[in-house]
Amino acid sequence: MKTDSNSNLGFALLGLLWQSPRSGYDLRKFFSATPMMSFSDSPGAIYPALRRLEQRGFIRGQAEGARRRKIFQLTPRGRSEFRRWQTQPITRQDVVRNCDALVLRFAFMDQSVGKRDCLRFLKSFQRELLQYLPGLREYFRTNRRHMPASGRLALQNGIEAYEGNLRWTEVAIRTYRNQKGGSS
Repeated sequence: MKTDSNSNLGFALLGLLWQSPRSGYDLRKFFSATPMMSFSDSPGAIYPALRRLEQRGFIRGQAEGARRRKIFQLTPRGRSEFRRWQTQPITRQDVVRNCDALVLRFAFMDQSVGKRDCLRFLKSFQRELLQYLPGLREYFRTNRRHMPASGRLALQNGIEAYEGNLRWTEVAIRTYRNQKGGSS
């Protein structure tokens, strides 16, 4: 499965199905009623994504109950693909183009890969942010006088968002390091 922004919905579905088998309707309700509402709860998005995941062998759907609702669950291949996605190296392009997908990867890590991989992920995310931010700040410093106010403010917003992600990684790393027990 490709990891571009178009497949974030697919990985969100795999993560939710890792937690428990669900119907398409259950998934739509989850997206509409939780902070994951940034994903479309539209049947025109959810059901085609479920069909693609099923065609790739990542999930299996089975009709259940009197209403014959199709309940989806992960296959071993789906579990393997989800773990692969979560543990792949973080690149500069991931940080520059899709921090939301990185946070999505992290959101399901406790249940699927454990503390050691969570820490590895967080340290890698932090490292990429630390390498990227100085160049961004330097660009802002040397070019802000020549930028229109809207461009300058937009760039400043972006820098502050990356700095917020950096602060978050620091807190998250401390949180995992201070945890007692659990998988490591």
